[in-house]
Amino acid sequence: MAMKVAAANGRKAIILAVNLAKLSLILRTMRRTMRTLISILLIASCTVTPAIAADYYTWVDENGVTNYAERNPPGYDAEFVTRYQRFGKPTQPRDETPAPAVSNSFAASGTSSVDPDAIVAEERDALRVKIASAKYSNCEIGKRNLAQLEAFRRIRVSDDNGENRLLTQDEKQAKADEAREIIRENCMG
Repeated sequence: MAMKVAAANGRKAIILAVNLAKLSLILRTMRRTMRTLISILLIASCTVTPAIAADYYTWVDENGVTNYAERNPPGYDAEFVTRYQRFGKPTQPRDETPAPAVSNSFAASGTSSVDPDAIVAEERDALRVKIASAKYSNCEIGKRNLAQLEAFRRIRVSDDNGENRLLTQDEKQAKADEAREIIRENCMG
């Protein structure tokens, strides 16, 4: 009887050793599989990142929905955003005005005398163009801010310490009033 018990215990020990060897092999295979999977994910994330950082256009449609696209949509005044521009910062409009030319009065006369009134008039016109461009930009920002304030119930902002917090209803109303005032001052007609 003692011999049978010893033989049974020996078989159990052999079965246990075989099962431990199988388990060890499975664990090694799983480790290799996990390393391979992690490598694949890292490579995939590296190839996707440049596509995420691409330039894009953003605009608000007639329903007040902000849209994003890689191409400028026909029929909308879309804002071009580059990968180097910080999110939420207004874009700088491209200055498409040509380099200042020599004053017409100076070029026509061929003399060294300068008509101060003509130069002042040219500067005044250039300043009017810059002011109109700034007003247009401020108008767009005011409209966008008001639309966001009215569309979203909770708005998160950063305080002076850099910590995020939600605007209170009073703060939200004050910002909406401020946006309306900006629209009144800067939007034409």
